[in-house]
Amino acid sequence: MKITFRLVLLAAAAGLGFWLWTVLFPSPEKVVLKKMAGLAATATFDSGDSNLTRAAKAASLAGFFATDAQIVINIPNVAIRTFSGREEIRESAMAGFVSLSSLKVQFFDTTVVVGSDQQTADVNCTANVSTGKSKDFGVQELHFQFKKMDGNWLIIRVETVKTLS
Repeated sequence: MKITFRLVLLAAAAGLGFWLWTVLFPSPEKVVLKKMAGLAATATFDSGDSNLTRAAKAASLAGFFATDAQIVINIPNVAIRTFSGREEIRESAMAGFVSLSSLKVQFFDTTVVVGSDQQTADVNCTANVSTGKSKDFGVQELHFQFKKMDGNWLIIRVETVKTLS
């Protein structure tokens, strides 16, 4: 009976230790997925949010990107648009956040592939973006490139993915 109790106690301690390790030291995949969820939450705002709140969100949004990051948007029937650098991304987000009544950003089917160096990651996902006036910008596949800089995973490039349709 004592041996069984000790084995159960040892197994519980090992399980607790493993859980604590994964919480304190998450895998790069989990960190990047958390960054993607944070990006979607930061890019989302309601019609009741003040301009000050929107400005803070735009500044926070820019913080997800490296200083020399690049966003390339190439959507059919829309001109190709490129944003270069964190400052231009922040300014564009600010302009967009002010001009829209509300914005909802969601990422689905997110897959993360961490490079063998554990310092880079490629993320593929499907984005759904809609405004409060029920205008749906549709579903678009995106490719993100992350790089770990000074212990922080930052986006270095985002681009739309051309689909067959």
